[in-house]
Amino acid sequence: MKNPDLPYWLALVRFPKFGAMSLQRMMRAFPSMERAFNASALDLIEIGIKPAVANRFLQERMHINPMEEYRRMMSEGVRAITRKDNDYPTLLNELYDPPAVLFVRGELPSSDKKHLAVVGSRKATTYGHQTVQTIVKPLAKSGVVIVSGLAYGIDALAHKTTVDVDGTTIAVLGCGVDQDSIYPSQNRTLASHILASGGALISEFPVGTAPLRHHFPFRNRVIAGLSHGTLVIEAALKSGSLITARSALESGREVYAVPGDIHSPLSEGPNNLIKMGATPVTSADDIVNVNIQKN
Repeated sequence: MKNPDLPYWLALVRFPKFGAMSLQRMMRAFPSMERAFNASALDLIEIGIKPAVANRFLQERMHINPMEEYRRMMSEGVRAITRKDNDYPTLLNELYDPPAVLFVRGELPSSDKKHLAVVGSRKATTYGHQTVQTIVKPLAKSGVVIVSGLAYGIDALAHKTTVDVDGTTIAVLGCGVDQDSIYPSQNRTLASHILASGGALISEFPVGTAPLRHHFPFRNRVIAGLSHGTLVIEAALKSGSLITARSALESGREVYAVPGDIHSPLSEGPNNLIKMGATPVTSADDIVNVNIQKN
């Protein structure tokens, strides 16, 4: 083990009440995460942890074994990257609340490559399918890393299209990245193809974590945070795709939207984003040209 402090990072993220901001406070206040793990309730309260959370942690800490967390992770073929590691993604580190730990299967692409988040409806129409082929396929073929969430619909289409052209894609999960935790389970074969093609599965949730509903907004901010821009293809006005788009805007990233039929509910999201200033996209060149101008 190169980093003897790593088991304590893993032990701390196992406690679900410690979010990214709490762990960020610990990282800054304590000389090591071992010291944070063994802190008193008073120590934790003094750095801004709520008293109820600090006391709850002390009760549950006795049931969390740092070395057991490390062994469990390794047995699943998963590695962890902490915010103190040199290979922590640069773009993600620019977020207001970056994950303290990233759990990774596969290999993260070079940060020098363009990363584009592609999100959209789980109930993609024929138009959505055609749009992925028209826009995402040539971008993936040209070397752009496609980032999405492995959900049904547009997400899965974006991943599969990238794999089919020997491109690189990253799936960000709202659960553990171990094989038994991958959600939806019907996309586990696709996840294996992503890994076989040189891509990665990543999550801020430890191995064995179930896909709880409240995890997915956190997942969406990571999708946006890993990417130079976010492309929205078909989305209802109230959808996770628009949460991802908002996260991108809050991080100062470009947002692209594919305009659609004004009579289709799945066009309301991207059409509204365009009204609010998102870049309308009708071809892969639209994204390439904006990137050249912005960078």
